[in-house]
Amino acid sequence: MKRTLLWLFLSLITSTVFAQIKIGNYRMNEMQNWNDNVAVSNQQLNQFKASIRNNREMILNVDVMMNIEATSYTVMFNVRQVAETALEVNELFNRRLSSLKSNLAKYKNIDKEIIVEVISQVPIYGLKSQKKLFSTSHHEVPIGFELHKNISISFTDYNLLNDIVFEASKSEIYDMVKVDYFADNPMLYYDTMRHAAGAYLKSIEKSYKNAGYRIDTFERVMAEQTGAVYPITRYTQYKALSKLSYTKLLKKGESTILPTVIATPSMYYNPLPFHDFDLILHSDIQKPSIQYTMNIQAKFIKPKQVNPEVKVEKQFFMITDDGEVKLINVVN
Repeated sequence: MKRTLLWLFLSLITSTVFAQIKIGNYRMNEMQNWNDNVAVSNQQLNQFKASIRNNREMILNVDVMMNIEATSYTVMFNVRQVAETALEVNELFNRRLSSLKSNLAKYKNIDKEIIVEVISQVPIYGLKSQKKLFSTSHHEVPIGFELHKNISISFTDYNLLNDIVFEASKSEIYDMVKVDYFADNPMLYYDTMRHAAGAYLKSIEKSYKNAGYRIDTFERVMAEQTGAVYPITRYTQYKALSKLSYTKLLKKGESTILPTVIATPSMYYNPLPFHDFDLILHSDIQKPSIQYTMNIQAKFIKPKQVNPEVKVEKQFFMITDDGEVKLINVVN
């Protein structure tokens, strides 16, 4: 009986562990922030889109998002080169750059003009020991040079990014700094969003009219605010559940000591969520995209009603030279 209970207990633990593994890295990291996400969701549910300022004004907010795939991209690599002389350090860098240009020449959608940005070129100093009779002194002496440069490559097909990284690695260029996204004529996207928001407001006016509220007869005052969210700001860091083993990288018989725990943080593209927007254009995101946003605030002001039965009597006064105010009788 005890063995049976022990077996059931171990089975429950094993099934729980495997269930956690099947959930996946993304879900496990999201579960760690569950309480924060619930608090944010509750706060968003308490935000009202419409508000009544007084008995004559009503304000409506329309939030629009439009997801646009970039028309061009620029990837930046950082290159660090070390050599004994300033001439040698530049020659070694130029060899790596020439190799990269040669590797990328076969691709059509990559800009042939590769931009090189010089960051720094500084000497490297070391300490040289000099022994004396009763002491040892250390002197700083130059031992080489260190060169830092950035290489920027522009291209129009997002799928080429993987090929560029591969070709760069052939030239011993590994450190990818960032990828910038660009879109042509963003004003056209804002115009499209503006028209969509206007049509949405007209549908709201029609709905109110059908319900017996004639806000379509109100005076309107509108304000607009736009923005753009680029993919570089929407990457979220997470830690993997499993850690890679680096023992296979060591050759047989090597005595190199590897660290016991190797942190392997990673990142994933986390686009701006959709729940805060009334209208979403191009909602199907398959690649990191530029997310254009627009908020339109419309104020509906009820016109003042004039009662025709109320007659306004006009009176005219005159000030004499002595400063006396006299009422003037005017016959209509």
